[in-house]
Amino acid sequence: MKIYDSHSDIFHNLYTRTKDGDKDAFLNYHLEDLQKGNIVGGIWVVYSDKEFDVIDAYETALKAYDKYKDNFDVILGLEGLRNVANLDMFDRLYKMGIRHAMLTWNEANHLATGIKGNPEYGITSLGKKFIKYMNEHNMIVDVSHLNEKSFYDVLAEKPKILIASHSNAYALSDHPRNLKDEQLIALRDAGGMIGVVAARNFVSREKEKQNIKGFVDQIEYIVEIMGIDNIYAASKLVLAKNWRERHPDESVIFIGDTVHDIETAKQLSADCFIVSAGHQSRERFDGCDATVVSTLSELCELLKDI
Repeated sequence: MKIYDSHSDIFHNLYTRTKDGDKDAFLNYHLEDLQKGNIVGGIWVVYSDKEFDVIDAYETALKAYDKYKDNFDVILGLEGLRNVANLDMFDRLYKMGIRHAMLTWNEANHLATGIKGNPEYGITSLGKKFIKYMNEHNMIVDVSHLNEKSFYDVLAEKPKILIASHSNAYALSDHPRNLKDEQLIALRDAGGMIGVVAARNFVSREKEKQNIKGFVDQIEYIVEIMGIDNIYAASKLVLAKNWRERHPDESVIFIGDTVHDIETAKQLSADCFIVSAGHQSRERFDGCDATVVSTLSELCELLKDI
């Protein structure tokens, strides 16, 4: 089984270890573990827990990663924007390849308030402008570190691509970074996805359940609220766009069973075939730009002529 990790601090680690003198931090600290775990990619971030030059940090991390970049499918991310002063700086980071961001780490900053900030403070006017920029550039908006008010403020800005990359259900473990049932429902209704996190204190408040069984309990609980399609690492749209950028000349046929799959096919500039026997009824595809078939057998017959 191949694994796509919805949140990893690898780029931050590459930055700090390279600054400390390591000549090949990715080889020395990450490559073997990734290969053993069959991890093929993820959202890898630089996190901002304090003030530093985040552009220099990313340039350092990407240089350290450069000779391994063809071996993994990675979305470049920012865990907190305290060190991104304005939209011009954010645009510069976007042009470096950043496609994911959360407004805060745990702190209150010029954009929003994290879980350690004042619970009455939410997203700022500048924070709204950052969300608007992210929507316009098809970036992933991540809500995992926001306090509850900022969480709902961000959802009110209608993010196009929305995730909680590493959060669990508060009902099973009252860690302040976990999401309450009402937040999970709001995330679901906004079209968002969640990446379940295996850290012990996120999994359960009971020590004897801080294990694989407790982790599975978290998944099952969240699935009951959000549905199985919302337990994932990143939007199909983002993954499709990321793949197309790396394979601009490839011809693609996209096969799916949802309206969302049709939107994903558009990102790939691909012909789309929809099997209506899957997640959604045939009526949902009326007027959609796709070839709709009833069964896989019918699809196979069509593909013979392509």
